[in-house]
Amino acid sequence: MLDLSFFTTLKLGWLNAWIPAFGMVVIQFVYMALFREVGKRAVDTSWYTPRDKFWAMVSTFLQIVLLVLSIFVPFKLGTAWFLIGSTIFALSFAAFIWSFHSYGIDPAGKTIKSGIYRWSRNPMYFFFFAGMFGTCIASASLWLLIVIVPFVIATHFTILGEERYCAQTYGKEYLEYKAKTPRYLLIR
Repeated sequence: MLDLSFFTTLKLGWLNAWIPAFGMVVIQFVYMALFREVGKRAVDTSWYTPRDKFWAMVSTFLQIVLLVLSIFVPFKLGTAWFLIGSTIFALSFAAFIWSFHSYGIDPAGKTIKSGIYRWSRNPMYFFFFAGMFGTCIASASLWLLIVIVPFVIATHFTILGEERYCAQTYGKEYLEYKAKTPRYLLIR
């Protein structure tokens, strides 16, 4: 029988997965506080359809579950899991910050396509997901994986609504951008 106890430990602690998980969230609030107009634009959901609202609520709920769960998921310090996961997280965290910066410097009312947006239509989402997967690996946690997978799926449906809105709002400019830029870095 395969011993999965190494992967499924839940224990409240200071050196747990909450550190990077909450770090990703703090960056969002810092940017929204520093760049208020950009923050307003980023959280505007006035255009949501009932379907968009549903997926956004599911995504938000799962993100909260992920954050709360991360408080109880210890890192696997001193293991290859921790080294690999921490490296993935660090790279993702840097790109996540770059995503916010790129979003913030482009003018409102236009398709955002400078900086990291040249390579991904949704770099904030992609690198948040990648950072959380890195955290999952660093803690070798099936618990986090069980929440991350449906979180990514629900958020994907939210993104589809955002892309529909962008196509309606920005028209040809967005459609041309969409045709040549992958949704998630290398994944169309």
